[in-house]
Amino acid sequence: MAERVTVHHITSPRCLPLIEEEGLRTRAELSSELGALDALDAAARGKFAHGKRVSAFLSEEAAAAHVSELGAGHVAWEVDPARALAAPASLRAELDPAAYWAATKPLKDWLAEDDVPADLEVHVDRGVRAKFLRIMSPLLTAEDLGEWAPLVEAVADEDRLSAKALMHLAVIASEGDFDGQIFAAACAMAWRDTQDDPTLVPELLESDPDKVASAALAMYGTVAPGPAEILREQLDATRAWAEENGIEPGQAVLMRTAMVLDQVSLADAEAEMHAGHDH
Repeated sequence: MAERVTVHHITSPRCLPLIEEEGLRTRAELSSELGALDALDAAARGKFAHGKRVSAFLSEEAAAAHVSELGAGHVAWEVDPARALAAPASLRAELDPAAYWAATKPLKDWLAEDDVPADLEVHVDRGVRAKFLRIMSPLLTAEDLGEWAPLVEAVADEDRLSAKALMHLAVIASEGDFDGQIFAAACAMAWRDTQDDPTLVPELLESDPDKVASAALAMYGTVAPGPAEILREQLDATRAWAEENGIEPGQAVLMRTAMVLDQVSLADAEAEMHAGHDH
């Protein structure tokens, strides 16, 4: 079997929670939400015909070049180069859909060349199950994160337990603004390039998200006073909500997070996920 190769899918951060749960679905599977398949889907051949594809970039650098177009969400997985089709992304602008697909060839053939195109895009002919994906650090700059950047920098890689707890408060504080800085900061704290220890979430639940978040705000509050105050307000509001509903504060943190994420409708999020070049 050929050695598998990592590819990089770029999407809106709002899609990451759904991808974490459901994986990447093909264009055909989403046709009821996104409407009729387009000319590119219609021109694809063989197993890739009729929108049975998920697309990505071979190079992380090429993927990052499309952040302004596709979003800062970064998902990686491995493909079999003998079974994936590929072509330079630049050909989409230069050729009609039929000619573009005619120019594709197995990824293994491109990799055998001395000069692999820097903008090579890769297509697989089936959805990618969640367990085979890695959600990476969102490709966000300090400018993207604004006043939240110091908090993300201080916590995201250095203290994963605190980051996970503060992520929940940030999701709640976003109030469903999935394109705003607060939700972007939540995503930056939720996912990093280094995968979390499988015991992290159980540790958070055992330690109580309310208590962990409170301790994290006490420890990191001075790093970013404005964002810390926003998160404290949400922590207080969540405790009040828990008391009103007769549930534990830690459980209330999780429930309120889920209530916000439920606002990401499948159709809207996946439309973002497959917008533009479906990467």
